[in-house]
Amino acid sequence: MTPPTALAARPSADRHIPVRRLRVPPDVVDSDWIVADDPIFSHLLATLSAVFPNGEDFFVASVRRHRDAVADNPVLKAQVKGFIGQEAMHGREHRALNRRLAEVGYNTVRADRAIQRICNLILKARPRLLAIAATAAAEHYTGLLAETALEHEPTRKILFGQESVEPLICWHSLEELEHKNVAFDVMVAAGAGYPIRAAGFLATSTALAGYVGVEWGRSVFEDRHRITRAHLRQFRRNFPRQRLINWRFLVKAWAYLRPGFHPDDTNTDAVVEHWRTVLADVATSGKAAG
Repeated sequence: MTPPTALAARPSADRHIPVRRLRVPPDVVDSDWIVADDPIFSHLLATLSAVFPNGEDFFVASVRRHRDAVADNPVLKAQVKGFIGQEAMHGREHRALNRRLAEVGYNTVRADRAIQRICNLILKARPRLLAIAATAAAEHYTGLLAETALEHEPTRKILFGQESVEPLICWHSLEELEHKNVAFDVMVAAGAGYPIRAAGFLATSTALAGYVGVEWGRSVFEDRHRITRAHLRQFRRNFPRQRLINWRFLVKAWAYLRPGFHPDDTNTDAVVEHWRTVLADVATSGKAAG
């Protein structure tokens, strides 16, 4: 058990989780490729975006299932409320983005259905703690993605550089870092020990890797007739410059299995404060503030 003094010292001990509202414009994607001249990475981003609507619903359902476990913890109880509000907004805006992606040719409907099936299976699985453990693990992955997007400008500009897409990604990433501890702390409060935590991580990692690998590969294959040698060259240029897919990311991901791990082991408060300032008016304007 973590000593109370250690809990108080964590950055999340008194973290406020605000609920912001952002509206994705109907024409958020204004070209065939989300990533300029790179259909391969474009299909990856569409594949990842398709995770969020049903994925966010799954996260909320998993946390709500164990709200009674945090009834005596007013700070975590308030953070759960903020978590649910933020995730609801993320799901809504990614649904809007995915509708637009479908309009310009990405098969987000098929991908959305695949994620729904995966989430339903985990919610029904036994033990009941597996769903919150899988959610905590998924939040670890989204936290790492968010940290990469906000801290590494080349990744952000290469993969999310479309003017109307970048504010959405930065807003979502900021809020992922704001609530990165919540599902994990609810999991612990609900009584999940290390075996359940590890099982949740393995379930999430297997499902995510399988889904992304199959759907990304399938989407690229189906679009192969539009992919030129110039596109392949652009992908080869982009790949070493981005940090969304590399060995460092995997090392950070698997650190979750370390006994004693907590999402606050990496202090991202400075990143959060910086981007709160940068995105101060995004919720009303939908535009990046710099």
